[in-house]
Amino acid sequence: MVLKDARSKIEKTWTTTKKFLAAMSVWGLVFSLVTIARLGVAFDYDDTLVHSEDSFAKAARSVQQAGGPQYWHIVNNAYDLESPKLLPYGLACLFRGFGFRILILADRQAGGGDALRKEWRRLAPKGFVFVGAPENKHLHLQDGRFVLFFGDSDRDILEAKNAGVLGVRVKRGKKSVGRGEYNPGALGEQVLPFSEY
Repeated sequence: MVLKDARSKIEKTWTTTKKFLAAMSVWGLVFSLVTIARLGVAFDYDDTLVHSEDSFAKAARSVQQAGGPQYWHIVNNAYDLESPKLLPYGLACLFRGFGFRILILADRQAGGGDALRKEWRRLAPKGFVFVGAPENKHLHLQDGRFVLFFGDSDRDILEAKNAGVLGVRVKRGKKSVGRGEYNPGALGEQVLPFSEY
């Protein structure tokens, strides 16, 4: 009786160990292939990876002229007011765990942006770029072997198509101050469900 119980516990532990080792082997294979191929996944920053309404509101209250260097300096340094969107941020971490290079593209001027780059260095080392204008994103997407681009605006999806990258739509939050056209699914792209939170 005692021997049967001990034997069943050992068999159960051995089976669990084999499953764990098999999963780690699959992960190692995927990680190796992705890393060797130098594949990447890109994300738009505002309204895609984070809720950034509060940082824009702070800059609008502090500066009279929106869009000037001081305005962008305040926006780029108010990242403590921003909160990550759960699903897109989780996907970015998952892709990073599988060996994909992560690129974050921000439709902002770079003034005072070093602190923001430093804040995202763990997820995207050397991969946080201030594009300045949304129509320049395809230039950065063409540079690497990117397989997916997550964005919120119609312009983001069109930029992905121009670069030959599969575009995935992330829904905007309810308080979004996002600029640009926003018609989820209108361009034939995949829409990420529950991505507005």
